[in-house]
Amino acid sequence: MSSPNLHLTKRAKIHSLIERGGVRILAKKTNLQDSIARDYADRLVLQKLTELYEVVKPSEISEELTSQGLSLATVRALLASNPERFAYAERRWVPAARVESEDRPIAEAIFNMVSRFAAPMPVSLIAIELTRSNNVPSEEEAEDIVRAHAKRDPRFFLTLDDQVVDAELVFTGTDESIERAYAVNEITTEDVEEVTKALGKFDWREQDAIVKAVEKAAPVSIKALGAAAWLELNSQDPFAVHLYKWRQFNAELLSIPGFILSVDGTLYPESEAAKWIAASAKVAGKLDAVIEIEDATPLELKPEDIETCVKAILSTEEAVAATDILSEIFEVTPNIKTFPDDLANVMNVLKGDKRVWWVGGDRFRQPNTAPDFINEVPEPFHFVQTDHKQEDGDPVDIELTDEGLSSSLRKLMVHPLATDVVDEEIMPAPKTMPESMRLVLKPIHRELGTFPLSQFPTGWFDQEPNIQEITFRDSQGKELQVWLNHEARLLFNLFDWWLDQPVESGSVFQLTKTDEPNVLEFTWLDQTDPVVYISNQRIEELRVIADNSVGKSTFELLTEVMAHWPKGADFLTVLWELNVVRRTSRRMLASILSSYVCFYQRSGSPVWHFDHKKVEQGFDKSKKKFIKS
Repeated sequence: MSSPNLHLTKRAKIHSLIERGGVRILAKKTNLQDSIARDYADRLVLQKLTELYEVVKPSEISEELTSQGLSLATVRALLASNPERFAYAERRWVPAARVESEDRPIAEAIFNMVSRFAAPMPVSLIAIELTRSNNVPSEEEAEDIVRAHAKRDPRFFLTLDDQVVDAELVFTGTDESIERAYAVNEITTEDVEEVTKALGKFDWREQDAIVKAVEKAAPVSIKALGAAAWLELNSQDPFAVHLYKWRQFNAELLSIPGFILSVDGTLYPESEAAKWIAASAKVAGKLDAVIEIEDATPLELKPEDIETCVKAILSTEEAVAATDILSEIFEVTPNIKTFPDDLANVMNVLKGDKRVWWVGGDRFRQPNTAPDFINEVPEPFHFVQTDHKQEDGDPVDIELTDEGLSSSLRKLMVHPLATDVVDEEIMPAPKTMPESMRLVLKPIHRELGTFPLSQFPTGWFDQEPNIQEITFRDSQGKELQVWLNHEARLLFNLFDWWLDQPVESGSVFQLTKTDEPNVLEFTWLDQTDPVVYISNQRIEELRVIADNSVGKSTFELLTEVMAHWPKGADFLTVLWELNVVRRTSRRMLASILSSYVCFYQRSGSPVWHFDHKKVEQGFDKSKKKFIKS
């Protein structure tokens, strides 16, 4: 039986290593899935780095891993943030285990490599390192040495497919009590019961039992799976024959094709690896460098460098990010200390080059490659001016000055949900700028694929340049290229996403800034705005009114809209219902509601009512002095 102190001492050492490095080093709060993704990507990088022996440029690794989905920026971020696996010395990247194992016995070198790899590690990979760093004459001899150590060293074992595994990763129970075995292996009764329940009635003695168990229970904790087998095969009866041999069991378990081990000790179907790779890029963006790297001075772009940058932009009809130019041409990523200065240098050079077009953030394009429709406010947004007259010659559809409106209406008129394109005042920028915005889609914008800047506080978007390209990215990674025109005060090119939303008026979504320039996270919220929401049935009723609106004043149309609300309606609700019928400004609506006797508010109530019996009483003469000239 193994010494308990050996187990606990070794476990404490491994946990100390993980806390110093490994997947735990993240710049911001992380979660298990992020850790799994990051660890898997780390392993791929470490494997390539070991095969290459050492690299000066991270691009040497990324070129090898591009087909698997790891970019240069991701590789560089992983290297710089995990000192447990990677070391930087003499301007070269090397496996950290090599530095740790210098002048140590071969057994310690093997253990350092295997424990830091934290997954089944090919014998051939370990042998490569031993021949280069421990003066073993050949890889064949090194492989024999590794296999010999794996068979006799209690700290690791050899799988059937010739990989070495740290024994700490698996269930190593022998003849201990259940309580002690669980404690030493750091699992709980609940962990084991979960696996037992997933397996149901299961015979661990039948042929291919381990393969069948994994296929039935995966994804499954390998420790809990081993414990479930141990419970059945190694009876607590001191005279029973013990059939669970942890080395043989786990040698077969971790050789089953089609499955892959994650950092949390769970065996997953190999298909999960693609998801981990995709997630690792996002995780890499959150990492802080913890390895000191000898940085060069900031980039000074030579004429030939500028030509290379310009050619990269002109070679595609898509926007090209300056961060991508830095990464792909100069191998400079955000983890490099000189990155801010390097980015500023590239941006300044490209902004001053007339051959390329700056479209906001760090993006550049071929000139004149934006769609023509983004250059002006679409015609449907302009207001209809009627020529109907009252008996005294004044217009029926009049606008009042602020003095003719109630204080509550004046406040509502500057509400972001009342304002719209060509009907807003530019407000001062707030002292504290929110990172996220709750926004409401109105029917006219849904139809035209636009969105008004009036719902955003001044300064939420960069003020320059006038025309910008923005990326919306949803939770599934789907992206939409959106155009912003500060002069038109509109976002354009949202048509496809808007039509996916079945609610025509009042859908609510959220935009959140990201660390990437001009890239926003987009989320539909599971709600509608209570005052802007219009049911699809009501929309159709309003369109019938619109179809018959020719020759009618806005006042007449408003009476038809208000007839639907016997218990009254909120100003904003009336505003956007009326705008389905006819494009009408907020001041025009506020003025008509305030000027005609048939519209009124009850004392203390925010809603507006319509009395069809008072239509004939017409205009409130006391408001005449407030008519805008």
